[in-house]
This record gives sequence, structure tokens and C-alpha cells, in this order.
Amino acid sequence: MINVQDFGAAGDGIADDAPAIQNALDQHRDVFIPYGRYNIGGTLKVHSGTRLTVHPHTVLKLADGAGRKWNDFLLTNAKPESGDRDIEICGGIWNGNQKANRREPQIINPGAYGGVLVNFFNVENLLFRNLTLANAESYFSRFSRVRHFLVENIRFQSDEPRPNNDGVHLGGDCEHGLIRHLRGLTRGAPNDDIVALNADDALDRVECYGQTCGPIRHVHIYDLEAVQCHTFVRMLSVDSPIEHITIDDVRGGCDISAINMDAARGCLVPLFDENDPARQTGVGAISHARASRFMVHKTERNDIPLLRLETRAAIIVTDFRRDPDADVSPEAPTLRTRYIENHEVAVEGLNEEQKTMALEHSSAQISIESNAHRHNLGAKTTRGESLVVPGGDLARVSIRPLL
Repeated sequence: MINVQDFGAAGDGIADDAPAIQNALDQHRDVFIPYGRYNIGGTLKVHSGTRLTVHPHTVLKLADGAGRKWNDFLLTNAKPESGDRDIEICGGIWNGNQKANRREPQIINPGAYGGVLVNFFNVENLLFRNLTLANAESYFSRFSRVRHFLVENIRFQSDEPRPNNDGVHLGGDCEHGLIRHLRGLTRGAPNDDIVALNADDALDRVECYGQTCGPIRHVHIYDLEAVQCHTFVRMLSVDSPIEHITIDDVRGGCDISAINMDAARGCLVPLFDENDPARQTGVGAISHARASRFMVHKTERNDIPLLRLETRAAIIVTDFRRDPDADVSPEAPTLRTRYIENHEVAVEGLNEEQKTMALEHSSAQISIESNAHRHNLGAKTTRGESLVVPGGDLARVSIRPLL
């Protein structure tokens, strides 16, 4: 390994160490950043074939005022246009220094600072592991056109939670990835989705500029935990497909949802016109999605469901549980489906109270099968109808389009 201090990096938290570290990265492919505090005045760019190893307690901090343009990141790959491959990043505390690098108030301003901490675009074979990502102004990490990737053992923390604070944000054209062992260490970290699968997005927003829309396929998400996030997993599809997704072992608190499939209806910049006749049967193309083993609770009082299924989809959720001792909004629905037409929804394992309240709160026509004090519900959806299951645990939920 090449030590960046041999290239003049001070690690004293005062000098701008970006030129020295970049010089090491430009000349060598196995680079080590030893213990210290490194002030980074410009984006660090890693080349194909690079292994960058950072001491676990080393802090790399974006310098005051270094965030000026949309592509001012703390770390990115060197050749996004032509593509990079075989990059490994391991270790370190990567600090976006958000208080000294603010976004402008306008959310649509492509030339302005976007606040993304770490960005990878057009990379084949990426390992991103054992990092703490801190104080991001928007996304902690963002990936688009990344194929064959491993993101693991990532911790998020914020001194001041900010809007659009996704933890691991996948944009379009991401395939064959494993995302596992993510931890939100502080309240509001991340202050948006821990994992966002955004096959479609508002690309002119400052935090999205430079991404693409496109399919997201073959991604396994495993072992997520947060003290208080906004949403655990988002799957955002309007036209681009999200396919072959598995989500396992999710724990902790969220303000909004455990799985959000609202097609960005709740966002400031809509992705489609709800009144467009072509959208009247719904939007989205999610298929072969499975989620299991949830133990979650609400950390904010609202009536937004923990399973918010408002996208055309084929998805199965099993072993979904709520923590009654920690839940501050137990009356919020566990499940709600709406805005989709010609889908079959089946919900298994309801108790008597859940069954009664589901019949009371749902506008869809429901069929019921009962066995040993447990009830299974079924419904065929139209766009104007909803199926609502208030409170409690769910043994199994499946939703699929009818042929």
C-alpha cells in the first residue's frame, strides 16, 4: 500500500489534503490513508482498479465552502462518462460538513450544489464497505449505472438531519447488488430512506442531477436497523421496472413507512400527471419482489401506512411485525393499497379486531376466510378503491396483477 502521507498529506484537520491524496490516487492503485483528520477541499476521484483503504477512525471532512456545484462530492469515480471498474473503498469516517456546505433553497437548480456526499456513476464491480457516512447535506451515498456491487457495514449519523437524506440511493440502471448491514446511529440518520431504489426520479432536482432513470434489477437488501429514519426501503417506479428485489431483516423506528411504493405522489416534484388518461389504471412496474422479517415501529404520529403499496406490482411480504411498546402511532394502518387497478391482494394472519377494522376502513370488496381465530382477507382492486389493514402484525401479504 501507498501511504498518502508520503505524498504530503498532513492529516491535521487544517491543511487541504485533497491534492496530496489525489496525487496518490492518480499514481497508484493500492492507497492507504492512516489515522488522522483530513481536510478535503475538492472531490476525490478514484480510478479503475483502485483499492482505497482508510483507518477506521480517520475523518475525511469536506472543507468549508467546497460544495459549490452539483458534482462537488467528497468521493466519486474518475471516469463517469466512459466508465470505471473494479473499485474497492473500505473504512473511514466521511463527513460532508453540511453546516458549511449548504444547498440553495431552490430544489430545481441543476448548476447548484446538490449536497451528495459520495457518488458512483457507471461502475462495474464496486465494493463499498465498513464506512461511517456523516453529516450529508442530501444523499449520504448515490449510485447510478452501477453493476455487480456490494455495499455493506455502513453507518449513518447526523448532527443536523436534512431533507432528502437517503442513506443508500440507487438511481437507474443498477443491477446485481447486495446491500447489507446498514445502521442509522442517530435520530434522523438517515432523514429519508435508508435504501432508495429510484428507477424513476425528478432528475432536475439538485440532489438528483447527474443520475439517470432506468431499470433496477437483482438487488438483495439485508439487515437494516435505525433509531429513527424516515422510511426503511423505497421502491420508486413509474415507467422503469424494478425487478427481482429481496428485502430481509428490518428493525427499528421510522417516521413514515417500512416500505414506500407511492410513486412519488407525496413528493414536492411529481413524476406524472395523476389526471392523465394513460395513468388511470395506475403507474409502476415492480415485479418479483419479496420482503420478510420486519420488526418496526412508528416514531412520528401520522396516518401513513407502514406498508404503502400504491404502485402496480407483484410483491410478497411475510412476517411483518410492529413493536407495540415503541410505536407512537399504533392507530396508523399497517397496510394500505390504492391507486391500482386489476390487482389481487391477499392478507393472511389477522386477528378479530384487525378483520373488523379492515372491513370498516376499506372501500374494496373483501372476501374472508377464517381458521382458528385467524382471518385471511382477499380483494380485487380498482383504482378508486383501497384495502386498509389498521394496526398489528401481518403473517403474509401478497399483491399481484391480474392477467
